Amino acid sequence: MNEPLAPRYLEVWLHGHHAGWLCEAGRATRFVAAEPYLANMQRPTISLSMTVPKEEKLTQETLANRFDPAVYRERGELPPFFAGLLPEGALRRRLAATRKHQRDMDDFGVLASAGEDLPGAVKVIPANLNKLTAAARTYGVTGGADNLEICVPEEAAEGAASLSGVQDKIALSHARNGKRFCLPVRGTLSDLIAKLPLAGDDSQVLNEYTCMQLAAMAGVNVAHCRPLPMHEIGDHPELVNALGPDTRFLAVDRFDRGPGGPVHMEDACQLLTMMPSQKYAGAAQFVKLVQVLNRFSSRGIEDVRQFFIRQAVNTLIGNSDAHLKNFSVLFTDGIMPELSPAYDIVCVAALTGFRGFATNVAIDKLQREETLDAYAAIARRAGISERIARAAVKQTVSLAKEHWPKALREMEVGDAVRTQILDRLATLPLAR
Repeated sequence: MNEPLAPRYLEVWLHGHHAGWLCEAGRATRFVAAEPYLANMQRPTISLSMTVPKEEKLTQETLANRFDPAVYRERGELPPFFAGLLPEGALRRRLAATRKHQRDMDDFGVLASAGEDLPGAVKVIPANLNKLTAAARTYGVTGGADNLEICVPEEAAEGAASLSGVQDKIALSHARNGKRFCLPVRGTLSDLIAKLPLAGDDSQVLNEYTCMQLAAMAGVNVAHCRPLPMHEIGDHPELVNALGPDTRFLAVDRFDRGPGGPVHMEDACQLLTMMPSQKYAGAAQFVKLVQVLNRFSSRGIEDVRQFFIRQAVNTLIGNSDAHLKNFSVLFTDGIMPELSPAYDIVCVAALTGFRGFATNVAIDKLQREETLDAYAAIARRAGISERIARAAVKQTVSLAKEHWPKALREMEVGDAVRTQILDRLATLPLAR
């Protein structure tokens, strides 16, 4: 016998303003905008997939279309922006384990479990069912009957936060009650990401730290990070003991947290109305990202240049995992996007078992064949002057060849990483 339909509701808030509801019924989920958010011509941007600055007609059409792919999803999935807020791997399993009811262990419930500490400035909380509007009731269940029993998922767990990506990580606060790197108390946001090592092995942490520093030397605007011993993490004694107190984690300052509060952000999959599983979509989607940066970014052509610089570094460094979710935009003014600092730059080609990852091997093969013409082609397709792309890449290669060899000799990093990067600098067509 089929279980009775019992729609669930979450309220969606952005910068302290109610933006709408996320509604789930019969494994179909949709975002229903609140009337004040719809009527606000200066509304803060939740996602460029839903609200396009200075394009009010398009924005209204998207939010009014209850089956638009930006606001609606079936088969138990969330709409792309909200799906992009979910973690993967170990962190997702930890969040699901906080749920008391089996039903709340799905994507909708897991999002609610960390809904008070999500990427950017958005927050989702169990809805006040007494304040649901007629539109939220009707469209939330696709015109379902008024007498349906509606409900809300369990509220957020204490100290829970969602961080996108597969790598195991935890969200922490820099300080709490005189202690360093602890779980944030309820009602406060995390401001640091701890990327965890393997038990007794911090080689991948040092790989990423080294690559981030090399990227900065070549002109990439990178997120601030540093390796620190596990024993500096409070509130997690079992985790510290399991991984080793002197084994290092990578402490990454969150660029979506600022002195004035959270800064909203979204990744390229979210803004392009794509699901996380589509993150390896290819050149056509990167072209669209460049077009978005060129048209909407408050930094304009500087962000376009930064895109080409970053991609050239990924090729030179052997980062074949530079997918769409590794490119994000910040809404510093609340409305217009700008490219965020870079993150997750790793010499994937030096990782143990690299040859077992077919997608990364295929991307690595393309990187090894890249020339300046490949970057010029992306610029041309995006309506950007080829000269801008060529100049940015040439400058990046020059800086890498000037600074990386000496830095790699002095840095604490595994021989496999050092050898791989130096070999690429010497042999790749892009570096010649």
